[in-house]
Amino acid sequence: MKVLYIADGLESAELEESGSWLGELAGQLAQRGHRVTALCTRPLEPWQTAEAPAGVAVWRPAPEGLGAALEQALEQRPDVIHLVGTSSLPTACVERLRSFPFIADLHDLGPICASRETLALAARVRVAHSVYARDRLAAGLGVPVALLPYGVDALRFTPDAAPPLAPELAALHADRSVRRVLLLGPPTQARGAGLACDLLVALHARVPGVELVVAGRDRCDPEGYTVLLAETMELGLSSSLRLLPSVSRADLPALLASCHVAVAPGPGPEAGGLALMQALAAGLPVVAHPAGATAEWVGHGREGLLIPGRPVGAFAHSVAALLTDDLARAAYCERARLAAMEHFDLERALFATEELYREVRASGGERVAPRRAAA
Repeated sequence: MKVLYIADGLESAELEESGSWLGELAGQLAQRGHRVTALCTRPLEPWQTAEAPAGVAVWRPAPEGLGAALEQALEQRPDVIHLVGTSSLPTACVERLRSFPFIADLHDLGPICASRETLALAARVRVAHSVYARDRLAAGLGVPVALLPYGVDALRFTPDAAPPLAPELAALHADRSVRRVLLLGPPTQARGAGLACDLLVALHARVPGVELVVAGRDRCDPEGYTVLLAETMELGLSSSLRLLPSVSRADLPALLASCHVAVAPGPGPEAGGLALMQALAAGLPVVAHPAGATAEWVGHGREGLLIPGRPVGAFAHSVAALLTDDLARAAYCERARLAAMEHFDLERALFATEELYREVRASGGERVAPRRAAA
């Protein structure tokens, strides 16, 4: 099958969900014998490094050449077109795609906004990655949205992940005696970046020597690290903060394996849950604010704890309890790993995606609304 992806990019280093999933999905489908092409609509930022999964043809045209590149890609007569979170597709390109059976992949709730709903409404099929997001998007857009959950490779994401290649990560991986807390996902305000400094202070008061690891980058605020580092330096805690603005797809499992607890204190509703799934597969118990789809993946008292992000002291107390109770944490780790293997299997997600592609290809110009059961 010939698959054309149209996306902002395939880069996963900043841990942004859509790029991380697309890179994994495109690479896996190429390995399964599909002919996969990706057309990236957004130029790389100066701090980004291009990532191209093996077997995937990646096109990165200049903005002024995007229309011509799209026409060239369409000349290859793809069987299915899969738009992934793109927010920079010109109106002319959207109109050109209306006659093709394409999928709109909705990784967040942004398409509910009037400025981003055009692609979603033009698609033959719209997919979301959690029950929560599916229902919210369907209600906001007034059209059906299918459920297509993410998947995680439990052979890569394990508590015994292979050593990383990046030197700064190798240092963490080599010394796992330090109790480390990982802020899940890119450090956006919605994910709790604004609480990071207060959380570190609260954790340090309860668990001396603890380290807070902040990985990835907020695409909307790429310099946000500067503020966080300045705050911790003023408090004398900069040595307890590990900043990793870029984490390659290959090194992410090792990063998770180097930490003891993963946290998601942000007030923003979780729409997809990929970072949560990866953490659980790596055997990391998760302490998360109970918003959005979080409860679909983390059962309170089973794989982790669902605790409001505010007040920060109460949230930090729950994290500290897991850090200091090795037996309890081991039990959480085992349940987290088991849940990931049972419910977030990558092969299942790939099979469901291929099934969706076959339905879209067979539908031709007709709109389809495939039914998907939650994983």
